[in-house]
Amino acid sequence: MTVLGISLEGSTAIFSGLEKTSSEIVTISSKFRKLELKDHLDSKEVQSFLETVHSFFEGIQFDRIAIIKRGTKGSFAASPISFKIEGLIQTYKSKDIEFIAPATLRAFYKKNTNTTVLKYKYQKSANDLAFYLLENS
Repeated sequence: MTVLGISLEGSTAIFSGLEKTSSEIVTISSKFRKLELKDHLDSKEVQSFLETVHSFFEGIQFDRIAIIKRGTKGSFAASPISFKIEGLIQTYKSKDIEFIAPATLRAFYKKNTNTTVLKYKYQKSANDLAFYLLENS
């Protein structure tokens, strides 16, 4: 089974793919780790972002894809651009995009430990989500 965890931070989408084999969980090696939407008002850049993300999804054929939910109100509300990025990712037609609440992940990690080794620290949230998806499939 292959899964993809996505964390949105400002105008950047951070990706972490994992695969569960019969004996272990391995990181899906990919140079595609994060993607920034530099100018959300530039139509060509938005289309390029969309095409890049969707071709990545098509290339790996993930079994599950999920995004960490973000706050919509109050002082913890996420960046408006991140909601645009979320919408672009959700337009992927071949697979439903799931949303997992941060509280769900915190509860899971009180009882479980992520055993995967990260190459880049900025992928921690996305990797934790991907590990959660594997363990709850």
